[in-house]
Amino acid sequence: MCMRHNTEEGGGCEVEERPRRPVPPSMAESQLSELLNMRVLLEETRVISRSLPYHGRAELEKSIGRVLDELDREIEELRALQR
Repeated sequence: MCMRHNTEEGGGCEVEERPRRPVPPSMAESQLSELLNMRVLLEETRVISRSLPYHGRAELEKSIGRVLDELDREIEELRALQR
């Protein structure tokens, strides 16, 4: 948007810089962010589970591993959609 005509430097127009509104993330970006956060939390849970007795730890780690595998598949799908 031209605010003032600049005659000193050979004409032209001075443009007013307007602050840009933040662009909301797309649905896929939001989902990807949530999945990545979930993955971090599960990895932290896996580390904490190592302090459990063996019989409880083994089953929990197996379950966490399955969920992490599924999250990895979903993350890859979302990343493929963004390309």
